[in-house]
Order: sequence, then C-alpha cells, then structure tokens
Amino acid sequence: MTIVDGVRLVSNSEVQTFRDCPRRWWLAWYRGLTPRTADVKSPAATGTRIHVALASYYVPEGEAPADPLQTLDRVQREDLAAFETQIPTQFTEDGWWPGSEKVYELERSALQSQFDLEHAMIEGYVQWLAESGADEDIEVIAPEAYVEATLFEDSAFGGHVKLIGKLDARVRSRTTGRRKFIDHKTVGSLIDPMLGLNQQMIHYQVIEWLNTEEGEARCDGALYNMLRKVKRTRAARPPFYNRTPIDHNIHELESHIARMRHFLWQVDFAEVDMERGEDHHYVVPPRPSRDCVWKCQFFKVCRMFDDGSRVEDAVEALYEKRDPLSYYGGRHIIDHE
Repeated sequence: MTIVDGVRLVSNSEVQTFRDCPRRWWLAWYRGLTPRTADVKSPAATGTRIHVALASYYVPEGEAPADPLQTLDRVQREDLAAFETQIPTQFTEDGWWPGSEKVYELERSALQSQFDLEHAMIEGYVQWLAESGADEDIEVIAPEAYVEATLFEDSAFGGHVKLIGKLDARVRSRTTGRRKFIDHKTVGSLIDPMLGLNQQMIHYQVIEWLNTEEGEARCDGALYNMLRKVKRTRAARPPFYNRTPIDHNIHELESHIARMRHFLWQVDFAEVDMERGEDHHYVVPPRPSRDCVWKCQFFKVCRMFDDGSRVEDAVEALYEKRDPLSYYGGRHIIDHE
C-alpha cells in the first residue's frame, strides 16, 4: 500500500494488480520496480500513444485543441528515437552479432506497422467525429484529470484512506447538464459484454460520487470511447468506432466500497508478513496465465524466482526503482527494502 503524508492512496491499478497476480504487485508496488528500458513495441505502448494523441484534443472551451495526428506523430518520433537508442545493446566489438541485423530490421518494421495502425486509427477517428457528431453534446470540463476522494478514516487501516484515479476527460452533457467522464479504449472489438463489470470505471465513479456535494446531481458514469485496432483497409468491415455509456447505481457503488475494504485487509496482511521477513513465495505467490507474456513487465524474471537462479542480479540489470504513483502526477516512493 502506498502511503503519502500519512494517507493511504488506493488506485484501481494497484487493486487489479494484486488480484491478478500477488507477485507482480510485490515487484511493482511493494518494491517499486519498473523496466529500465520501456518497450515501445508492446500493445500497451500503442494504447499509450493513442491516449496521448487524444489527451490534448479534449480540452475545455476557450483552449485550442491540438491536432491529434500531429500529437501522435510527435510521440511516435520520440518512441522511434527511444527504440534506436536500444539498438547498441545488439552490438559487439566486432559489429553486429550473427543474425542481429535481421532481427533489428524485423523489429523496426514491426514498430513502423504499429505506427501505421495508430495513424489510421486517429485519422479515421477525426473523420468519424465529423460524420457522426459524436462530440456535439459534450462539453469538456477538465482534461486528463487527477481525482481523489476520501474513502474513510479507520485506524485499522492506518488512518486516512483515499481512492485515486486519472480520468481521460471529465465532461458534461450540453443537453442534460449531467456530468460524465470519458475513457479512451483501443479495442479488438466494439462489442464487449464485460463493460458493465469494468472495475476501473466503477472505481472512478465512486470517486466522483464521494466528491459530489449534497444536493448536487451525481456523475452519470463513463463514456467508453472505443477505437478498433484496425487499419481500415478495404477488407476491414466497419464500424471502427463507438461510444457506449455505462452508469452504476448506488448499490453497485456501495458494493465497490466494500470490495475496497476487503482489498485493504488483504494488502495489510501481506505487507505485515513481508515486513516480518516471511517468504514471498508464501505471502505473494505468482498467478501465471497465458496473458503474462504480453501483460506482465516481470515475465522475463518471474520463473527465476522459483528455479534457484541469481534472480536479484537479473532484477538489478533489468529494472529500476520508481514511484508507483508517478502516472498520477508523482508521489514519494515508499522503500520497503
């Protein structure tokens, strides 16, 4: 659990990481580790570049929105430069090691293919907005908004507990005047029966609800702004974009708060055991799945924790410490080592 100035800060990312794999939580949140080299070729990198492109486009009235294609081009150039700086690791004193030049060409080609996909997605999105009028009823209140709300004050959890999050954009309906928030999603399909169970969005809505003044209309929930990951070639079948509203009633919001209390108990017990020197294999065991290959930044070293390898040497070489909450604007890292 991350504690800043005596306040426990609980993000949905930490909650879902702990539930998904305690070992990944231990490495990313408890130890505060992140890869020394960012993987600009990963699926997550595509999602990040799309988010950055849209972040400067959805701005409050009176501010000039940036061209999302220009923003995307800038971010892609930065990531291409980062990719190129990683290439020297493939050199030896004698030049390229056998076959490495081909590997480089294949990886660069794959990255360029991702860039082309992202360009097609954003270019088509701008066209879709013009044709559909999807944004006509939207007034942006705040872009890329960091939000937090007091969950409760309970000595059992060390005192003050806050839920935190980062909204892609906080908006208001011009027709009804009701508040919502947008979440941009790069998806393989526009049909997702699990949207109503998405824990990130209910987490955000709980924060908005807790911050709602008495007598003020509560937030109406999320607008899932979905962009399909297709290049929109002649063979591709539309639609390529969709916007789906999802609201949660008061019973669902209260259920989420109950789940947060349970999560706090779980993490408290894990942290106490770790501080006592208990074996991490027992306290925070891995929960492997096929998703680990693309989902987990610790996939390269996970097995080494169990097979007797010099895993901490590998961790030192591949990872560095960072603030687990840097995404939310920067916080003080809690060093448990």
